[in-house]
Amino acid sequence: MRVLLAPGAMSPEPGGSPIAALGLGAREVAESLARGWSRARPDDSLALLPIPDGGPGLAEAIDPSVVESWTVLQTPGPLGQERRAGLLRLAPASAAGPRAGAAPGATLILDAASTAPVPADRHEAGIEAEHGSTWGLGEALRQALERTGDGDVLVVGLARTAAHDGGAGLLDALGGAERARGLLAGRGIVLALADTLPLGGMSGAGQALTSLTDLAPEVIQELDRQACSQASALALGASGGRPGSGALPLAQVASGGADAEVGPGGQPRPSAWGTGAGGGAAMVLRALGARALPGARVAAGLLGLDAAVEDVDVVVTAVGEAYDILADSVPEVVGAAASRLALPAILVAGVSAVPRGELAGAGIVSQYALTDPGAPGGQWFDGGAASIVQRLEAVGERLARTWSR
Repeated sequence: MRVLLAPGAMSPEPGGSPIAALGLGAREVAESLARGWSRARPDDSLALLPIPDGGPGLAEAIDPSVVESWTVLQTPGPLGQERRAGLLRLAPASAAGPRAGAAPGATLILDAASTAPVPADRHEAGIEAEHGSTWGLGEALRQALERTGDGDVLVVGLARTAAHDGGAGLLDALGGAERARGLLAGRGIVLALADTLPLGGMSGAGQALTSLTDLAPEVIQELDRQACSQASALALGASGGRPGSGALPLAQVASGGADAEVGPGGQPRPSAWGTGAGGGAAMVLRALGARALPGARVAAGLLGLDAAVEDVDVVVTAVGEAYDILADSVPEVVGAAASRLALPAILVAGVSAVPRGELAGAGIVSQYALTDPGAPGGQWFDGGAASIVQRLEAVGERLARTWSR
């Protein structure tokens, strides 16, 4: 039996925003499932292909065998905390192959989301929302850009943050709009978004702070107003004289992304898809010429998901909490890849309430949860990482006994 384990990270998601500190990264999930499966069916052939979505831990999810070099960048967090951002240079043969006409160059991956993960503590998150800055994110990007050359592609992982300054700190760290345009010139910048909410609006990143912080609604509303105003002004200044962007060296990647809802001069509006990632940093970077795409699709293309499913009999993916199958999420991307070859794809979740019909529509034939929705006895992530690992190993054994032949 040949099995592909292609999970995403698994974390609790209050308000739809994963809290990475309380969960497991994609590689840890894959390794835990593999240990359980191997205990039950030691003769099966297991291939591990963690699929990061651009959120914190992006660098750790990439298979070391496709990495040419690894650099750890030291940066401050939103309140000056010490943070690290992994910067990977992929080996030349690891990308899925350049498209026709693409300029030659290296592909680098920056785990920028790790500079400002959403705190698990709501009060701490509230302090970051009121007083935090995206300067550390910009500093990590600046250091990464200084390690790139003409024709290189830099993939930047971005997710939701509690810091909500409209990208002002990021642009300051890059030295202002003119200096930022010079740093980006000749490079292809691809934003791999783990979170695709707009910056503003009733369903935007600002309003999502109500579920992540202990701030009063009127305080959040004012923070959001200021962030949208700030981001709009910065984007207008940043969009002048856009640099040419290089081509992402992928054979296939999502055709969708953030090309709609632009304002005067081509800069995005706060209501546009994906502008809320990084507290508005994504909006400023798009105005500077970066291309924004769903992180799971970018990772799947870079890591060769389509080729990997050709050599297996069954595919297993995973997510922390599933109440529906979101477009361009890891389960949807993996399920679609499996269904193209009529392979069974199985979803493992911490908690899941996805209807069977919706699963089938996403190419997933079955689901297994660590706990049932609303079940007494606590949350699926209680006990921390060690407990989640044990539960995943048990699910891995159960999967092997059910699906192996």
